[in-house]
Amino acid sequence: MTLLLTAFTGCSGDVASNVPSKDFAIRELPDDASDIHFALNPGIRNPNSYFEFTTSETAFLAWAAHQPNVERVDKPQFIIYRYSDYPGETDDRGSIVVDDGYLFEWYNPNDGDHGEHIAYDRSTGRAYYWSHIF
Repeated sequence: MTLLLTAFTGCSGDVASNVPSKDFAIRELPDDASDIHFALNPGIRNPNSYFEFTTSETAFLAWAAHQPNVERVDKPQFIIYRYSDYPGETDDRGSIVVDDGYLFEWYNPNDGDHGEHIAYDRSTGRAYYWSHIF
């Protein structure tokens, strides 16, 4: 895998695609995590953080259960926001609609614009993470 790292001048952000799991130091991921992308504090949406990866459903659920703060939210369909400009990637959607998956969320009780969202799309085996402070 090739590590692509881009620092946006004036945007104070770091973005990378196809990061080997051994080089991903932001948060521990499931052992089978692959195809990892991340964006930290990208552009005007600072200080947001995004990362996504491919993993098995079983590994995702075990991983999500150990994440601080978040609780499972039962929704038949939901939207998860993602970074849309990973280097070398053709998927430029800023959000993903998940029809069959899992959603875990947390909002700061003193500030509803501060939260964490973790989602899994069962049809693609893709996990998504987004944290924000507006």
